[in-house]
Amino acid sequence: MTVWSKIKSTLLAAENEAIAKRKRPQITAAPDGSTEKGGDIAIDQISVTSDEPYIDLSLNLTPEEIHYRETSKWFKVKKFLWDGVDKHPKEQRYLLKLDFFLLTSSCLGYFIKNLNQSNITTAYVNGMNEYYTMNKNQYNYLTTLFTVGYIIGQIPSNLILHRISARFYLGTLEIIWSILTVLMITCGRDNIRGMYAIRFILGFVESGYFPALEYLVGSNYSAPEITKRSAFFAISGNLSGIISGPLQQAIIQRFGESSLPPFKWMFVFDAIISFPIGVYTMFTDPNTPSTTDAWYFTEEDKLVGLERRRVQGAELNTRSPYTWAKIKTFFNTWHIYLFPVLFLTYNNTGAAIGQPTFQTWMKITLKLPSHDYNTWPSILTACGIALTITFAYINDFLGGRKNWFFVGLYFVLLIWGCAMLAVWDIPRGLHWFSYFLIGMPPNWGQPFIFSWVNRLLYANDMKRNFVVVCTNTLAYVTGAWVPILVWDTKYQPEYFIGFTYTACLASLGLVLTILAWYLTDRDEKRAKLLDSERESESSIEFVEEGKIQVKSSSDLD
Repeated sequence: MTVWSKIKSTLLAAENEAIAKRKRPQITAAPDGSTEKGGDIAIDQISVTSDEPYIDLSLNLTPEEIHYRETSKWFKVKKFLWDGVDKHPKEQRYLLKLDFFLLTSSCLGYFIKNLNQSNITTAYVNGMNEYYTMNKNQYNYLTTLFTVGYIIGQIPSNLILHRISARFYLGTLEIIWSILTVLMITCGRDNIRGMYAIRFILGFVESGYFPALEYLVGSNYSAPEITKRSAFFAISGNLSGIISGPLQQAIIQRFGESSLPPFKWMFVFDAIISFPIGVYTMFTDPNTPSTTDAWYFTEEDKLVGLERRRVQGAELNTRSPYTWAKIKTFFNTWHIYLFPVLFLTYNNTGAAIGQPTFQTWMKITLKLPSHDYNTWPSILTACGIALTITFAYINDFLGGRKNWFFVGLYFVLLIWGCAMLAVWDIPRGLHWFSYFLIGMPPNWGQPFIFSWVNRLLYANDMKRNFVVVCTNTLAYVTGAWVPILVWDTKYQPEYFIGFTYTACLASLGLVLTILAWYLTDRDEKRAKLLDSERESESSIEFVEEGKIQVKSSSDLD
C-alpha cells in the first residue's frame, strides 16, 4: 500500500464506519464509475426512485396549531428570523447543530481567507508601497500572481475534496496558509520577488476553499434556507474588510517605532488568527449528509440529514468518481455556460471597490489622514453587510427563488456608480455617494449567485460541484490580467479606463441575469408540466387497473 493510500484510508475510516451503521444501505463505487449495491438498493437509486423515508419528520398538527401558524404575526416573525421554527422537533435539533458548527467553521475560515487576501491592499496604502518602491505595476503583479495560483489550483483541489473528508482537507489548507503568511515578513526591501512567489503559492493553497464551502452549504440546506446561510458565509469574508483597516491602524499606533514595518505586523496577526481556526475546522466541519462522521450528530441526526435531502429531491451519493462520460453530460444544459460568465461579470466589476480606489481618492485627492482612509471603507462594508442580511432573509422568506432580482439590482447600482466616477468631475458629495453605490452591492452579489446555482442543481451532486468550481474559476481567469490593463495605478485615483470598463461589464451582467431568470422560469414551468402529465398517467393507469379488477370479479359470478 502506498503512503497516499494509507493517508486516504485513515481519513476515510471513521467516515465509512459511521455510514455503515446507517439503517439505509451503503453504496460503493465500482472501478468503472458505476454504483454497486451494499444492500437491497443503492442510495443514488433511492434518491430518484424511492419514496421510503429514512425517518418520519411529518407534523401532526391540531386544528388550533394550524390556525395559530397561519394567523399569528409573532410566529411569522420567528419563522422569518429562523426557518426551523415550523419544522419537526427532531429536524429543529439537527438544524441547530448544523447551523452552529457548519456556519461557525465556514464563516471563520472564510473570514481569515479574505483577511489574508485583503491584507495586501491594506498594506499597500500603509507603507508597503514606499517600502518596496512600488512606483510601477508591482501591486497588480502581486494580485495577479495570487490569482494565477488560485486558477491553477481550483479544479484539482475540488477533485480531491470529492474523494476525502472535507474537514481534514479544509483545516489543513487553513494551517498551511497561516504558515505562508508568516513567511511574507521575511521578504526584505530588495526581495519583492519573494513576495511574488509566496503570493502565488498562497493563491494555489486557498483556491479550493471557497468553492468547497459553497458546495458544502449547498449539500446541507434546502432552497428556502440556503440564501441566508450563503449570505452569512459571504459577509464573514466582507467582515475582513471592516477589520483590516482598523486593525492596521491599531498596529501603526502600537508598532509604529518597531524595527519591523507596521504593515508586516499585519501579516503576523493574520497568521496568529488563522492557525487555531484551521484546527477548529478539523473538529467541527460536518461534511455532507451522506458522508458525515461529525461527533455532535447522533445516528438519529444523521438520518434526519439524509431525509432532508431525500425530500428535496437531492442526489445522496456524494462520492461518485469523476469520469469523462459524466463530465460530458454537464455540458448538456445551459447552467455550465451561463453561470460562469455571470459570476465573471460580478467578480470583475467588484474590482471597482476591491482595488484601492476609495482609499486612494481619500488619500491623494482629499488628503485625509490614515485614520480616515483606513476607517471609511469599513463603514461602507458595514452598510453593505446590513443590506445583504436583509435581502437574504427576504429572499428565503419568499421561498428562496428571487435571486434574479437581487443580482440584477447589483448590476444596476454598479452601472450607475461607475458611470458617475468615470465622468470624475462631479460634486464631492456625489463622489461619496458613487463610492457607496459601488461599495455596498458586492456584499450581496456572491451569495445570491451561488445559492441560485445550488438551488437549481440539487438533483445532480457531481454536476453541482463541477458548475460551482467552474463558475468560480472563470472569474479569476480574467482577473489575472485585466487589472493590469484597466486599473493601472499610474492613473490613480481617477481610473477612467477602470470605471468605464466596469460600467460596460456590469451592463453585460444585467443582460445575463435576465437571461438566466428566463431560462430558470422556463425550466420550472416544464418541470411542473411534466409532473402534471405523470400524475395524469398514473391516475389513468390506476383507473384502468380498477376496471380490470371489477370485470374479473363479475366474470367469477
